[in-house]
Amino acid sequence: MTVEPPTTLGYSREDKIGTAVILGGGGLLVFLLAPLLAAWLADVPVVPFKGPLQWVGSFDQPWAWVVRPVIGLVVGLAVALVVITDAYRLEVDDDGLVVHHRDDRRRIDRTQVVAVYRDGKTVVIDGRDGRRLFDQEVEASRDAVADAFRRHGYPWEGV
Repeated sequence: MTVEPPTTLGYSREDKIGTAVILGGGGLLVFLLAPLLAAWLADVPVVPFKGPLQWVGSFDQPWAWVVRPVIGLVVGLAVALVVITDAYRLEVDDDGLVVHHRDDRRRIDRTQVVAVYRDGKTVVIDGRDGRRLFDQEVEASRDAVADAFRRHGYPWEGV
């Protein structure tokens, strides 16, 4: 019998970079355009909270056009770091799997697993006596998850 190398499911390096670029760029754009959007919204008659909107719209000094995008970029990158750090990662091999979450690691022995399937983005691993061993979102495509568990001989029950 051929032993397959472990398969890792979770954010890839490219996914991490893409998440940082999108959230960092989004934060930069939001903070850059915030005064313009707030000033415009303050003039719309049906929009509530005109006072705070006018206050945000007043940040129109030259120095603010430099500082705001930098703050937005830092906030966006901080959010990306939180999202990436909080994501679950699975290392699947023939003998079991290791669940990584932040600095925690938990091993689930292959003999404990009776069913594996996806429910949306959530990977569900059921154990004996109806016990749920894992039930969290994993950043990987449906096909990648199915392929990883099938390749290592787990009872995949997804369609």
